[in-house]
Amino acid sequence: MEGLLERLASDPSLPRPWWQSDCTLLYLADSILLMSKFAEGSVDCIFADPPYRLSNNGITCQNGKMVSVNKGEWDRSQGLDEDFQFVVSWLTECRRLLKKDGTIWVSGTNHNIFLVGYAMQRLGFRILNDIVWFKPNAAPNLSRRFFTHSHEIVIWAAKSSSSRHVFNYELMRSLNRGRQMRSVWEIGPPQQGEGWQVERVNIGLDYLKVFPDRAKP
Repeated sequence: MEGLLERLASDPSLPRPWWQSDCTLLYLADSILLMSKFAEGSVDCIFADPPYRLSNNGITCQNGKMVSVNKGEWDRSQGLDEDFQFVVSWLTECRRLLKKDGTIWVSGTNHNIFLVGYAMQRLGFRILNDIVWFKPNAAPNLSRRFFTHSHEIVIWAAKSSSSRHVFNYELMRSLNRGRQMRSVWEIGPPQQGEGWQVERVNIGLDYLKVFPDRAKP
């Protein structure tokens, strides 16, 4: 892994990493253009965190105060057809990068995840699971006209129907106190004084996290 990161960090065809550690390279760049510089079939696993299209001039509750949901033009819907073509463009590049047995994880909400799932199937991915990320600390719905949004959906998919994906069953079972890991995960924020703790686990995978965004002029 370290040799791979060193080669990528010094590759003249790639932009200089915005941040790096002994196990991570973080680029601030157009993700589709950046991915186009990587070799086909070179990645085992991708986690994509695309625009959720939440910026619709609505309101939400943050720290007990009413605030705008707008994050920027990059998160604003451009209409169903254009949004779909954007999803297809970055998913196509992700699929090119995946190895034969590679997998991809994509997070989203009802604002974008159904377009993602449809595009995946059109492109030839095989959907393995949809994970419900339950948020016990969800913000209340201020309009009182809808159910409170308290989860995100994460789609886990293989590159194709012929992929033999990796699933670490025994590890998942041990993390779930000896029971099969289910598809509803409760993940809350760290408690006061707890902080974020990251444990590095070397599983021998080439891993790529993608934050798809629109190309800036």
